Amino acid sequence: MAGYLVVGDWVEVRSAEEILQTLDERAALESLPFMPEMLPFIGRRFRIYKRATKTCDTISKQGFRRVKDTVMLETLRCDGTAHGGCQAGCLLFWKESWLKKVPPHINVELVSSTAKGSKPSTDRSYQELAARAERAVRVDSGSEPTYMCLITEMKKASLPMGWWDIRHYLADVACGNRSFKEVIRTLLLDIFCWAQRKRGGVGFPYMDPGTLKKTPVSNLNLQPGDLVRIKMPDEITKTLDENGKTKGLRFDVGMFRYCGGEYNVVTRAYRLIDQKTGKMIQMAEESPCIMLDGVICHADYQKLCPRTEYLFWREAWLDKVS
Repeated sequence: MAGYLVVGDWVEVRSAEEILQTLDERAALESLPFMPEMLPFIGRRFRIYKRATKTCDTISKQGFRRVKDTVMLETLRCDGTAHGGCQAGCLLFWKESWLKKVPPHINVELVSSTAKGSKPSTDRSYQELAARAERAVRVDSGSEPTYMCLITEMKKASLPMGWWDIRHYLADVACGNRSFKEVIRTLLLDIFCWAQRKRGGVGFPYMDPGTLKKTPVSNLNLQPGDLVRIKMPDEITKTLDENGKTKGLRFDVGMFRYCGGEYNVVTRAYRLIDQKTGKMIQMAEESPCIMLDGVICHADYQKLCPRTEYLFWREAWLDKVS
């Protein structure tokens, strides 16, 4: 084991041989798969970005789950190449057993000639790891494949967490995920929203529901690199149905923090894996999900979940900046 890693620690991804020794036949450790998209990072050194103290339950929508011995590394997101071109760009989750801490006195610069994942065919461990990971990607090889990834398996790779359990907040402070001030603010907000539910009131922040029966299509033909301005909440509300959605995509209160800001487009996404079914969702040409640089889920109102996923935007919520 690599030991308890905290935000800012430098680590090196272990060799293919060492990682293989931790995996079952599904290329997983404690149900968390080692994916083909992670192979290029073998032997390379990265800094810990967040410790996965918990996760939102995006599978059955039943609150939050506790995660053990898992971290995320700076800048390392899944590019979807082995998963049908999925464009979600999720942060990669790494078991501590797949990493080793770089001692403070060691130069963290890359020195390995094989650090980009380009292993010779004679490296049997690397070839076996690649083959096992690739076999596990597709659960069903039919006309509509079912994919397995870090996110589809997250519920199996995590443990139940009671709504009353606040130990995860203490872990967030201890590992450097969040400041003490952020945790106190979130705890007070949790208590306020709980009290409001008990008395039949509304939580904070509150957003008026939409009223539309048919939501608009807005095609700005946005491309990577384009600069956009996110509309203000009152403008976005005018595009929503009674479920708070535009063309099936929900606008969430956690997106308020970005309203009015200007950001560059990262991806015009049409292909996303359904986290519950593992099936690929193919969006219509006129209704892509727009992902913006630096616009990620901050989890202010989701118990400070550290997953840091991209937020998805409809073009109707954006204005293109000349």
